Amino acid sequence: MAREAENDFRESRKLLPPEAFAYAKGPDLAPSDLIPKDVWYSIMSLPDDVSLRTSADHGTELKHMHELWSSIIDSFGNNDALSHSVIYVTDELMACIVNSLLGFYRVAASCLRSALELATHGAYYQRCKDLDAYKDWEKNQEDVNFGRACNNLNGLDDVKSLNDYLYSKMKDTLFEQKNSRYTDYPGGWARKLHSQLSNFVHSKPAYSNFALWEGSNGPIYVPQSFGRICAMFCDTMALTFILIKISRPTFALPKKAISVFNFPNVRPSKVAVYTYRYLWPK
Repeated sequence: MAREAENDFRESRKLLPPEAFAYAKGPDLAPSDLIPKDVWYSIMSLPDDVSLRTSADHGTELKHMHELWSSIIDSFGNNDALSHSVIYVTDELMACIVNSLLGFYRVAASCLRSALELATHGAYYQRCKDLDAYKDWEKNQEDVNFGRACNNLNGLDDVKSLNDYLYSKMKDTLFEQKNSRYTDYPGGWARKLHSQLSNFVHSKPAYSNFALWEGSNGPIYVPQSFGRICAMFCDTMALTFILIKISRPTFALPKKAISVFNFPNVRPSKVAVYTYRYLWPK
């Protein structure tokens, strides 16, 4: 790649040593069924190219996304419903970062929808149910979808007060249904974000790989598409921290996480800023 700087640390790759893994057993064995060289390059050439171009021009955004991901790990807490949920949320967030780095923008967005659903379910069970009920949901023995979780959270007194504050400031809420309490209302922030992310999951024309790669059969590096994912990542992270705060009223926002509400490279949603000011007043 012509743009590569001399001694660029990204030029080479290597296996991590066994001690880097918590459950490693003994040294690595020699390859037993090595992939053919032409197949390897056919699979990896384009993602490699995208990752080099993305990390060359979006280091600040990637660092920000990574710091937000790492800060949510501090929110694991005790053995409760929310902690179980947050563990899965972090997996989806890292999958989003990796896929956006490699140019798989649609997949990255679908990871964000999963993260949002998991965080919402965790908050629902934390406030409205209990750990045993959450474990039943994990085993598909409890039927709670995203909409129902939003409905139940929306009925909490403290959330009602927050909704009233947000509506008075900017005609928005967190979880309200479309046209529920307010005429001609498109639905709360959580529902609108979930709907937006669902467009990528279902590959609607404007949200398909073809559209995100600007007509290519990619993956290819598209700065606008990466920026789009970065903005939705920040929005999802902001809402996730708010869900944690609703679940645990004494939750103190990690220092690194505060940037999600004032990051200059990606303007946060107006509703996110107002909610932050309400839940974490100075």
